[in-house]
Amino acid sequence: MKKISIALAAAIVLTLAGLAPAATTKASVVDFYNAYLALVSSSDYVSLSRDTPEAFDAKFDSLARDAGFEDAAAALAAGEDYAADAEVAALRKAVADKILEQYAPYKE
Repeated sequence: MKKISIALAAAIVLTLAGLAPAATTKASVVDFYNAYLALVSSSDYVSLSRDTPEAFDAKFDSLARDAGFEDAAAALAAGEDYAADAEVAALRKAVADKILEQYAPYKE
């Protein structure tokens, strides 16, 4: 009886392990940040993010899904995991710099 319980538990664990999302790769993080940089570089970024936040959130989540993440929050969290990587760090800085640049004309 104990062997059956152990075998059943092992089968459940293996089944659930197969359902787990794939491990985040640096390539998927880089893909996300490249798409994010393109988004914040677009001429309508400020109006999209400021005036229609729901549309911006949907577009942001879509970029993340295209890069293999569940949503933008998951992609940003993965970016934190790779923050020490030079390529990812450079992309993150480029995104932050571009956001500041795009909003600069609107400073009070």
